[in-house]
Amino acid sequence: MLANGEVVMKGQARNSPLEQRTKGEVAKTLKISVIRDTFQDEWVAAEVTKVDKADGPVAGRLITHSPTKHLVYNTVKAYLVQHPAARVFIFFAGDPIPEGVEVALAIG
Repeated sequence: MLANGEVVMKGQARNSPLEQRTKGEVAKTLKISVIRDTFQDEWVAAEVTKVDKADGPVAGRLITHSPTKHLVYNTVKAYLVQHPAARVFIFFAGDPIPEGVEVALAIG
C-alpha cells in the first residue's frame, strides 16, 4: 500500500495511462467499457461510481488489474479495509469462453 492509501499488488505493472497519477491524486472515473477495453484478458476491480437503471455498474475508478484472479481478490480485500463503504465490481475483461472451447447448455 502506498502512503496515499492506494493499494498496489507487488509486481503489478503501472504503465497504463489509466494508472499514471501522482501521489495523493484520486483515480479518475472511467466508463466500465473503457476499463474493459484497456485491460483485455485480465481480471479487473473498480470502485463503482455510477450505475444504470437496473443497478448495473456503468462507471468506476480502477482499483487493480491482473491476469491472476486471486491477486485481484487479495487487493480488493485490502482496499475494502481502507474503504469499507466502497462498492466494488470485479470482472474478467475478455471472452469468458476461450476460442476453441465449445459449450453446451441443457435446459429443462
